[in-house]
Amino acid sequence: KLEGIAGQYYTLLKSQLEQQRIYYEQKIEAIRREHENAINGSDEKYKSTSELISALKQERNQLEQRCVTLRRKHKKVSDDSLFLKNMIESLEADKVDFRTQITQAQAELAKARDMTVQSLAPLEEKLYSLMLQLDSDVIEINSP
Repeated sequence: KLEGIAGQYYTLLKSQLEQQRIYYEQKIEAIRREHENAINGSDEKYKSTSELISALKQERNQLEQRCVTLRRKHKKVSDDSLFLKNMIESLEADKVDFRTQITQAQAELAKARDMTVQSLAPLEEKLYSLMLQLDSDVIEINSP
């Protein structure tokens, strides 16, 4: 399940980067067209072209930083997914042992209950006879 989520996240990141690449390629193409028109135009256009190049370089740096951040996030999600997968495998492996321990504890509890029930009847009988003996002793003491 976690691998599926990680895969979906990776696909989403990949598609977003692809869309951004297409967008900026179109932007660069438009700037190239403007530049070609500027070459045919005045010197003022050259200044704006250099400004555009500077702006594009700045945008490129920002995109590279974002790409690094997204790669870092992807690696973290992958690591978390791997950790959870290992934890699930460990719990699945321990599940059999825990079930065995639970079964043994239930068997011991049932055995203790049986022993209690078996020892309770003779103790109740002994208590009854002692109570009768006590009553008879009390009657003997009270009768002069």
